[in-house]
Amino acid sequence: MAAKHNMSLEEAAEGGPREEPKQKARPASYSMSATERVFANSLHLMDSHLEQEKARHEAALKAAYERGLAKDDKPQKSLASPVKVRNKKPRGMPPKIHAAVLLRETELTIREIASITGLDVYKITAMKLKNRKPAA
Repeated sequence: MAAKHNMSLEEAAEGGPREEPKQKARPASYSMSATERVFANSLHLMDSHLEQEKARHEAALKAAYERGLAKDDKPQKSLASPVKVRNKKPRGMPPKIHAAVLLRETELTIREIASITGLDVYKITAMKLKNRKPAA
């Protein structure tokens, strides 16, 4: 069988001759589709845009060095202190539930609980009175 297909015994044992997959050759008259043209044009525009930005950045750095900026100087940080804003209360609890937990589990004053939860002192007082155990 190997002689019939012009193969050696090793090639026949491996399952046939080793041939690299050939890519289909494009005909000489190949023209790009509209999508390919748009894609190629956008890549060209991106490359030219990147080159222009790089040249602009290098020119700005050169001008800064001429003005006296040392190469080891780092950009100055903002003078304002960073402010962290929390949108939610701890663990995302609604204020009324948070106030009820604080009333039940801590010995904080009503004013302290009001400042933590953002509720009115009167609402917290009402919650405290409603949660009292009735006298036997």
